[in-house]
Amino acid sequence: MMHNVKHGLRIEPPGGKVHEGEKYEDALIREIREELGAAAGNLRFLGVYETDSPEGDFPVHTFLCDIIEGKPRNAEPEKFLRFGWHSFKELLRFKEEGALVPNIARALEELKGLMKPQDSA
Repeated sequence: MMHNVKHGLRIEPPGGKVHEGEKYEDALIREIREELGAAAGNLRFLGVYETDSPEGDFPVHTFLCDIIEGKPRNAEPEKFLRFGWHSFKELLRFKEEGALVPNIARALEELKGLMKPQDSA
């Protein structure tokens, strides 16, 4: 998850706007390369979740993916404080603190259903 500090701390997955003529999957691959300096593959559609943000309210197409090349790092330090791997329990805490972006907060039940029992504790 990226720790975006553009409008106060917002914990969010890598991602961004889709360019004209670009498919959602291609946008995700591009954004992960830009934000994490790594290559993504094995994309799996999770769902569409509404968000409200300083940029406005809009639906977010959400995917799961694997890092298939490179070691993830914060490739945009001017935009992100840091990035990190977080447990489900940490995501719940970020939600309660108001730092987790609304679209991921809305996706938590689907995410929990995909985890192994020890991962969601």
